[in-house]
Amino acid sequence: MFLIGYWSRKWGQDLDKVLPIMAGIEFLQSYLLVHDDIMDQDELRRGGPTLHVWFEKECKERGLIGDCRHYGISQAITSGDYLEALAVASISSAPLPPETIRALINRYSKGLRIVSYGQFLDVLLSYRPLDKVSENDILKIHELKTASYTVELPLHLGVIAADPNDQKLLEVYSMYSKPAGIAFQLRDDIIGLYGDPRITGKPMGSDVREKKKTLLVIKAYELGSDDDRRFLKRIYDELKREEITVNDIMRVQDIVKETGSLEYNEELIKKFYEESIKIIDMNRELLTNEAFNILKSITYRLTYRSY
Repeated sequence: MFLIGYWSRKWGQDLDKVLPIMAGIEFLQSYLLVHDDIMDQDELRRGGPTLHVWFEKECKERGLIGDCRHYGISQAITSGDYLEALAVASISSAPLPPETIRALINRYSKGLRIVSYGQFLDVLLSYRPLDKVSENDILKIHELKTASYTVELPLHLGVIAADPNDQKLLEVYSMYSKPAGIAFQLRDDIIGLYGDPRITGKPMGSDVREKKKTLLVIKAYELGSDDDRRFLKRIYDELKREEITVNDIMRVQDIVKETGSLEYNEELIKKFYEESIKIIDMNRELLTNEAFNILKSITYRLTYRSY
């Protein structure tokens, strides 16, 4: 996404100058994932143990004294902090004019504040009962988290690296990023519920065991029968994670399909995808042919991927 932003006006311009910024974005996203895994109590990431789980295992295997679970969480938080520091150092080291570096750091800082607000809301909603979480709540979190740091921030940093005064392009990419990011996250939630563990690297229905209140679940609760609601409330509000069985997961999958929630989410994905493509099409003259075509292709692939 960064390169599309950077090469939007002039495709293929000097790459060496912006390599530190690209590295900084990777550090940032890794930092956010490390801390997100701790807050979500996730144990797997990309087929392997999450960082806090890995440190906990190291603590036990090395015979360290004390609470190894707390050790794992503490070291993962510290590692995330270090990655964030690396992100700032890397971006600020790019061989670009001082005013460009200043604009990059300001935009980076703004992006981090936005995603932090989104994460605050995400944690807050995870502690609310199922019947107190709305569709608007979920979509706002997707806008503040996924859309802001996965799509909008890399595009914006790319535009700023090329020309910090290109306000028109920044505005267009902001309009594009919201629907594109939401579509991406809604697809991610479907994969989290129905994805093949051999492909996703996560156990079957991992989002159910993690009790993630996705729009799939919120809409199923809204549309379901009294029995469906009682069951979903029991899973998401009452049972402990370790008490949720494979049969429970399969029933959640069935309820989401049978209530029409899955179909509703697919239609919403289509709506947001088409909205993002329309914005690109309406501003075709701002982009090089390469940036225009690749952004459209990436948007489709991210929206309709299977893993």
